[in-house]
Amino acid sequence: MSATLFDYEWQFLLQMVSRINYAETYMDTCTTLLQQIKTLIPYHNGILFQAARENGDVRLGSPVTTEQVNDETDHLFFTEGNYPHWNEFIMSPYSTVFRQSDLIPQEKWERTRIYREVWEPKNNYWGLFASLVHKDTPLAVLGLLRGRDREDFSARDLYIMNILKDPLERKYYSILEHNRIASGSAVFNERILRAAADYNLTKRETEIIALTCQGKSNDEMCRLLFITHATLSKHLSNIYAKTKVRNRTQLFGLFSKV
Repeated sequence: MSATLFDYEWQFLLQMVSRINYAETYMDTCTTLLQQIKTLIPYHNGILFQAARENGDVRLGSPVTTEQVNDETDHLFFTEGNYPHWNEFIMSPYSTVFRQSDLIPQEKWERTRIYREVWEPKNNYWGLFASLVHKDTPLAVLGLLRGRDREDFSARDLYIMNILKDPLERKYYSILEHNRIASGSAVFNERILRAAADYNLTKRETEIIALTCQGKSNDEMCRLLFITHATLSKHLSNIYAKTKVRNRTQLFGLFSKV
């Protein structure tokens, strides 16, 4: 794929990734992404769906969009429509980027029910999508749409989206893992959160304690939290200082009794 970016575009791209990484929740991440990416890839409508696998199929939900809607019917119709050749991308074991125009000739696309009943009424014609998947775990689908009066997404737009897909994959996977940590254990939800507040622990320090109580190794914690071993060691040192313990065994004993 042949495309180049100016220096100022690279600078904005790096700043954009930083802003997305600073976002703490799924909603904040989606909103920041849709706002920021428009500077580099102009679009008419933008939409993000959370993705999950259900009975062997990818299901999309929790839409975040730039367009004004009265209820969820448009989004449900969007996700339930029969999109030609989409499965090859959103069912992929890794993240992919694709244009709608690359999947099906435009004359055939214009005759599909999904185009006539969902896209055309909202003046959507061209589409650029990123299916975010981490090791065969679906995370999210990002769609940028343009009207028929505009040009199709270019090789440059594909290039930018391909640059972004890996940091976006890591960000959405970290959100997924954080939600699993936060909701997967009643001990974490109730007792550890209470005790963490008593010791004035940060959210990241609380996550590390929860993983410690689940018996996770340093390698596993670094992988789940997308941090380095040096960063983990720094967090553990701060935790030990705040809780007045000397090692992980004492830390586990302290929080397993709260």
